[in-house]
Amino acid sequence: MPMIVDPTAPHITPPTVIASPDGWLTATVDTAWAGVTLAVNYTTAPPLDRAADVRTVRVVRQDPGAAAPVPVRSADTAWAIEGIGPAYDHEAPLGVAVVYTAVPVYADGTLGPESALAVTVPAPAPGDDTDLWIKSVDQPSLSLRAMLVTAPQPVAAGRLDTAAIAGSPYPAVAYDVHGAEAFDAVTIDVPPDQVDQVRDLLRSGVLLLQTRPGYQVTRDTFHVPGDITGPVATGKLGASGGFQFSWGVTPIERPDTAGQPLRLPGWSYDTLAERYDTYDAVTATYASYQALATNGALA
Repeated sequence: MPMIVDPTAPHITPPTVIASPDGWLTATVDTAWAGVTLAVNYTTAPPLDRAADVRTVRVVRQDPGAAAPVPVRSADTAWAIEGIGPAYDHEAPLGVAVVYTAVPVYADGTLGPESALAVTVPAPAPGDDTDLWIKSVDQPSLSLRAMLVTAPQPVAAGRLDTAAIAGSPYPAVAYDVHGAEAFDAVTIDVPPDQVDQVRDLLRSGVLLLQTRPGYQVTRDTFHVPGDITGPVATGKLGASGGFQFSWGVTPIERPDTAGQPLRLPGWSYDTLAERYDTYDAVTATYASYQALATNGALA
């Protein structure tokens, strides 16, 4: 059967793959979703000793200025049967270099050597209208970039207990660290075709707000939305090209990562079933499980 090629069709640029010096850990930036696709392959030359005995891999991420690395949500630990396995990080800070370190775990529980590489996930450029990433921890395919309409007013609640002191105009004060900066309201504006997605996103559980470095409006913040207002049409007499949503933000600690499954935005078994009619079509497209698990980002 002849192959028909459209010479006017744009060329597909493959993602840039970054590799650790030993070649066992690879990564590529998923610019569409502001994430990082990761993979280990301990069978590549020169292979890791006992690569066939590897069962899982643990990947951690060192952020600039952080006291210690944090586990990658889908790799604490991730399956890497016989030394091959994928992972995905949807939570790396934007616009700064981070370092990923992978350690294989053998079937007997012992650890292998470390592999490391550095990656930078691009941040929204200054002046870009869609300057705020809103990411769902459990349903990353709902994540999106939106226009931040008004600057949130952060409030760090004080934690004070006071008692009057007889004969003194000053009270005794017991105090603790201030609470994390909370916002009464974060307001975004989205086009009509994203209204239902935002509805689902704001009700999907824990969210992560992210902006570019130096952006003084808000920091990277995990939270569960409070009261939600919207969608509210923003145009004259209700006719609008955009709709606003507002919700309260009370920060929480980063949710536990142990044992979390691999979740890639825009890619799931349901997506696979919609795209391919047969198993043969899948195997003809993806040369390995690694390629299938990462939607072709890393083979």
